Amino acid sequence: MAFAFMCHHNVFLLYGSIENPDQEKWDKVTHYSVFTSFIVACLFGITGYATFTGYSQGDLLENYCWDDDLMNAARIAFSLTILLTFPIECLVTRAVITQAYRPVSHFLSTIIIVVTTFLLSISTDCLGVVLELNGVISAVPLAFVLPAAAYLKLEEGSILSKRKLPALGLALFGMLVALFGLATIVTTFSTVDRCSHGHNMPYCYSNSSQTH
Repeated sequence: MAFAFMCHHNVFLLYGSIENPDQEKWDKVTHYSVFTSFIVACLFGITGYATFTGYSQGDLLENYCWDDDLMNAARIAFSLTILLTFPIECLVTRAVITQAYRPVSHFLSTIIIVVTTFLLSISTDCLGVVLELNGVISAVPLAFVLPAAAYLKLEEGSILSKRKLPALGLALFGMLVALFGLATIVTTFSTVDRCSHGHNMPYCYSNSSQTH
């Protein structure tokens, strides 16, 4: 779930894309988008698990049979979404690199980013383990720990002051989630990359004794 809300690295690009940006407009954009993402993520997660229970995969689309035309259309839509989202993520990463290590060629930095992510992506075909690692390593620190830590650093006063307590609680919560997430991955390391590997689930075969 934390990974679903990890959009902080796009904040400056999104804020700059608003016509005549101000705090009120930005509040509306963030509140509506985060609330909508929360509802959609919950609907997909709850209905997916309620439908497939123990068969549920990290990638919910793997639970559907390959002869399901509607789900094949959903797979195409999902692939197009990732295809169109990647350039934004690549742009943010490249901007960070060029600002930290000037002068760096845009072409060279783009090639390095694309090749690196490609090599990492082909190391597994299980989306579940990718989301788990991204959630623990990237999403939790970026969504909970770093924003709270920045506020604690920049805001004047004691770290235990009334104004800083919510940020302190958020940072501690993020650290606990990260620790529990890492512990879960370590304890289930032998099965963490277990998925259907693109094959039909047993209930997709007509001669299977299991039911959908």
